[in-house]
Amino acid sequence: MKLPGQFHVFWALVALLFVGSQVFGCDEDGGDKVDAGTDAGDAGGDTDTDTDTNPDFEIDPQRIHDDVAWLADDERGGRKPGTEGNEAALDYVTSLLEELGLGAESDAHFRQPFSYQAWEITGDAAAVIDTTALDYGTDYQIFAYSGSGDVTAEMVFVGHGMTVPAFSAAAYPDCPLPESGYDDFDGIDVTGKIALVIRHGPDDLEAIHDNCPANSVCNSTPCLWNFGYKANNAAAHGAIGMLMVNHYQIGGAVEAGGTIGEEYYDDDFPSLFLDRGVVEAAVPNLETWSGTIDSTLQPNSQATGVNATIEVSSGVEDTGTENLLAVFEGTDPVLKDEVILIGAHIDHLGIDPISGEIFNGADDNASGSAVNMELARAMALSGIQPARTVVIAWWNAEEVGLIGSCYYVDNPSIPIANIIAAYSVDMVGSGNGMGVMVSGGEVAANSWLVDVMSGSSEEQGHDYLVSPAEATQNSDHACFAQAGVSAVMVATLGEHGFYHTPQDTIDKIFVDDLAAAAYLMWALLEPVAMGMEGLYTGDKSPTTPFDPRDADARDWRNRGL
Repeated sequence: MKLPGQFHVFWALVALLFVGSQVFGCDEDGGDKVDAGTDAGDAGGDTDTDTDTNPDFEIDPQRIHDDVAWLADDERGGRKPGTEGNEAALDYVTSLLEELGLGAESDAHFRQPFSYQAWEITGDAAAVIDTTALDYGTDYQIFAYSGSGDVTAEMVFVGHGMTVPAFSAAAYPDCPLPESGYDDFDGIDVTGKIALVIRHGPDDLEAIHDNCPANSVCNSTPCLWNFGYKANNAAAHGAIGMLMVNHYQIGGAVEAGGTIGEEYYDDDFPSLFLDRGVVEAAVPNLETWSGTIDSTLQPNSQATGVNATIEVSSGVEDTGTENLLAVFEGTDPVLKDEVILIGAHIDHLGIDPISGEIFNGADDNASGSAVNMELARAMALSGIQPARTVVIAWWNAEEVGLIGSCYYVDNPSIPIANIIAAYSVDMVGSGNGMGVMVSGGEVAANSWLVDVMSGSSEEQGHDYLVSPAEATQNSDHACFAQAGVSAVMVATLGEHGFYHTPQDTIDKIFVDDLAAAAYLMWALLEPVAMGMEGLYTGDKSPTTPFDPRDADARDWRNRGL
């Protein structure tokens, strides 16, 4: 890795700890960038990668942009799992890994096959509020894993569709709701009616989702904000369909790509996501009702007196696909069993079966997949010999419920207990070019990850922002966090305005954002891979002082979100 502007003190210390390992050899004058660019032709074609190590290797943001362009091209058809486009994307990355010397015969990279019940729209769809027919795509979207149905009934406003049973504050000290519980279905009859639900929870307090108990409909915690939980809870109370709109602290526009989830699929319960404005036109008190819940943290369910119609034809089919992983074995006799895992999902939403529009997913998440390709080049070509083992992964079927990454957690090739940190690189192609948000970085057990990224980047001469944020459950890191791993998601700062729309195309991708993500991820990966994160964690280190060679110091891994 060419070190910009200064000799990296990190490498000097590495030289003392790992004498003879040739982990550095950089000069200040630098050199020409290695042309490891990719041809936007057929998958599996020559990517012109020099597999000899080169201490002057530089991360190349334009090369990353070229990879995004290939992955997000119309020819890939939105990379939906089980399609030719998705398989071509996997082959494209596999070709690079093989050219980097990570051939399958060495088990240094592998495909992990898995199957799941893939959901499809199989026929016509319709939605009507009062007497107004809604437009598909702009006024409403169908949740993935919505059941089929053709129902007409009164809409009943049931708040956030949540049921929190009575609980002890001692058992749930961080739940902001009263110990008596909270039930949006208490005192309202939804039998044979359509549940109208607001996304998220009262006052948009994520602490409710994270820290409050749920009724037996919940199949794994936390669940209270999950679309699938809300749909199944409505069905459990007698509803025959669900309409959802965004919380008033979020924009009101309809969103594509929301999923009920395979685990909550109910084949005869249809569910739609609606533009909030079209509902307000028929139910003008909606904002007032929702605001009362926000201000009181008490249910405020109401009959609307307005009928709605939902028509959905859908079904599921067993579909096979694969995760792809590249492994860079650690060299230190103690630390090599510890693993740093950097993942990015390679799939997207495919082609809309009703409109025929392609969801290319350039930002979400061809961008993260391409950054991971560049990190693989850096690991292979820069001459670094990591103390810890580094795994770079391209997960599949993220968009339909984190299926691939959670499958890996349940069927790991490396013991989950050995993974000291897991990252999800997701939506790093659009933004303001100023840096990254680290979702989960505000969690105390994860703060060291933010410190290492920020400190190492600054030392390398970058001035990017590294902004910690609340933990979220909407990317692949969540599966690892729930398994007790220190896990965060990295996304570029700024607006991602074309999220889950057909407009998420290569023209919305900025080289400056790709550069920020790649440089910051490499700044993080270097010291953690070498066991040198203690240079940057200071008194926020999981143990103070932090010695990664000390087995007792690694007990901080036993924690969860």
